[in-house]
Amino acid sequence: MPRKNSENKTGLIEYLQEIALDEEFILANLAFEPVVIGRQLVENHFSVTDFQGTEPNRVLLAAMLEVIDDEEALNLPNLITRLAGQVRGKKTRLDLAGGEDRVRNLFLSPFSQPGVKMLDDIDPVIERIRDRNVRFEAHRIMVQFSERVIHGDKDAFEVLGNCIQSLRNLFLQGSTGYMRSLESHLDEMRELIEDHRVKRRSYLGLQTNFPILMEKLNGFQKEFYLITGGVGMGKSTFATQLAWDLVSLNPDLTVMFFSLDLNRLDATSKIVSQSVEVPIDYVKNPYVTRPDCEDNRKKGLETVAAMNNRLILVDESTGRLFIDDIKKYVKRTRLERGGDVAVVIDPLFKIQMRNQQQMSFNERCNFLSSELKSLAAVEGVTVIATAGLPKAISNRRPVKEDLEEIMGLLYDPYAVFFLYCDYLNNFDTTFLEWEWGKEDSFMIPITEVFVAKNKMGTINSRIFYRYFEAYAKFKECAPQEVENYSAMIDNLERFKEQASTVKRASRQEEF
Repeated sequence: MPRKNSENKTGLIEYLQEIALDEEFILANLAFEPVVIGRQLVENHFSVTDFQGTEPNRVLLAAMLEVIDDEEALNLPNLITRLAGQVRGKKTRLDLAGGEDRVRNLFLSPFSQPGVKMLDDIDPVIERIRDRNVRFEAHRIMVQFSERVIHGDKDAFEVLGNCIQSLRNLFLQGSTGYMRSLESHLDEMRELIEDHRVKRRSYLGLQTNFPILMEKLNGFQKEFYLITGGVGMGKSTFATQLAWDLVSLNPDLTVMFFSLDLNRLDATSKIVSQSVEVPIDYVKNPYVTRPDCEDNRKKGLETVAAMNNRLILVDESTGRLFIDDIKKYVKRTRLERGGDVAVVIDPLFKIQMRNQQQMSFNERCNFLSSELKSLAAVEGVTVIATAGLPKAISNRRPVKEDLEEIMGLLYDPYAVFFLYCDYLNNFDTTFLEWEWGKEDSFMIPITEVFVAKNKMGTINSRIFYRYFEAYAKFKECAPQEVENYSAMIDNLERFKEQASTVKRASRQEEF
């Protein structure tokens, strides 16, 4: 018996030490990074009731969360003022929190306690605390009702029923207690609609310089979008332009552009060229002194530099990027900035995974697409990714069936659109225009975007863009031009079908 009591005592000490350490993790990281950790605690609905350790920790956490709720800076002076200004009995809350020295040491040396360290993500600690709390409460409930079963006067089945109901309530509180109600969703929708009404926008999502595309998609929303097409169809350029449009036209948005195909200098050159329409060759290498280009180049550099705080460009210069790295960067950026975030990835196939050697190409694509869809949902961000189609498909207009072998790329995205430029396959194409009135007249190929999938809008429709190679920039055609080009494609397909029918008929006559 003494040995058993000793083991129980040791287990209790270890249990209390675990509680104390996890609570110190929360307090230390909150003091060190109040913005990031504070937002994580708020998003997880973490409150003082989650602390089950000593009273000083609960008092200190309560005061820190009060500062955050009041939208004040969580620093040492503000916290001491709040703790010292409220009295409980004969002691101030500062005394109950462990005194001024304890609070001061928390901010000046937050990781001085043994075992406490800085964390990039506090969510695992939150989950561990809540899991331990649920286990403890479940144990308490079962002990309480087991005593009633043995010594109580009520029917045993009634007592067991009450026990099951109590455990069920505990389970629901732990698993779905923070799920939002339908009314909260409707309130969010009303707020979103009113916000866009004030901004005089006819769609709910993020804005770009492609109005027809925006109307069909209802703006880029907090979903996963896929841009795909054959080799050389302009996917990287389209993605780069979307990244710049999003950051320049949406003032409260932070854009993370993971450029895994182009290095950071080439991607930046494209963005500068697109922003002021200066030849892309002149951006990096102004080998000819042209006053008009030089002025625009300087203006473009200044324009892009002004977005330094809201446009984050990441390439592979620091090493290969894994999907876990992207998820970590996105989460931290969203918590640090506090506003909306859009993520542009070019291309999806270059994202690395652990143990990817054991997976086929299709399995990798399916996994990555599901991860990006989950990223958009969990973090509440817009995700736009590009993906190339097999080279054999580059010589014709792609269709939705081309993705059927890679089911994830077809079913996971909120919308899928294909890029195709007929000029790359047929120099005699009718989808080619002359640009007159310039110093050197040149031909402009017409690129089409085929909306193959759109969960909340029009599908199987085409939008057409003029591609200006000098600026690496797309410009959307006018609505009437879109109708005319769509009719041209319909007529060409009808002509090919008729020619094929005549050819088959002539062969049958020969036999």
